[in-house]
Amino acid sequence: MRSRFQDQVVLVTGATGGLGRALADAFAAEGARVAIAARREAEGRALAEKIGRRALFVPLEVEDETSWANALAATENQLGPVSVLINNAAHIAIGGVEAVPLQEWRKVLDANLTGPLLGIRAVAPSMRRAGGGSIVNVSSIAGLHVTPGMAAYGASKWGLRSVTLTAAHELARYNIRVNAVHPGIIDTPLAYDPGSGEELVPVVDFAIPRMASAAEIARYVLFVASDEAGFSTGSEFVADGGYGLGPVN
Repeated sequence: MRSRFQDQVVLVTGATGGLGRALADAFAAEGARVAIAARREAEGRALAEKIGRRALFVPLEVEDETSWANALAATENQLGPVSVLINNAAHIAIGGVEAVPLQEWRKVLDANLTGPLLGIRAVAPSMRRAGGGSIVNVSSIAGLHVTPGMAAYGASKWGLRSVTLTAAHELARYNIRVNAVHPGIIDTPLAYDPGSGEELVPVVDFAIPRMASAAEIARYVLFVASDEAGFSTGSEFVADGGYGLGPVN
């Protein structure tokens, strides 16, 4: 049976984080050639070595247009044209509208909103030449629900919804699909307060009273990126464990 991404080139941003690593592993297992795009070089090269010859580490600062151009050139030179882009890189800052430091606000928007915009700009021309492609923006339940105490993160993810829908509309004529996945709380470092180590959003009272594993969200992203979801563009796929229902106890 042919793997879903056999010999396709998939570029994953933030690939050295918890979800990013799971995504790189999952795409490689489905036959893809994977560009591990991240700023942490030692971790990225180690992950590429673990996956093997089908993986390549490419340095990437997602908020920098030149870095995107260099990452795409390296990927295409060594792996081939990009078929799938996963905009996964993210930054989080704690603080409500009156408390979040302006420097952190800008850092979050650069990573979570400007980064995906630049990624879409970078890959769209080569996808057009290839006759199509698939882009998945990893958003969050913070893009669907109010997030008290995380004003910057919530704003970035709400903004990413607009970028997703606009790009889907503009690129549809070129057979390029653009969709968003809104995961719930994933058991990665982003789910914990870096100061206290406590969960940012306790999940015990929600319909499925646990965090998601990175591997199960990765499987969800793979479905959205694949031809199995080929009739979807501009769509928002929610995998939140029932978070949107609110506490059920």
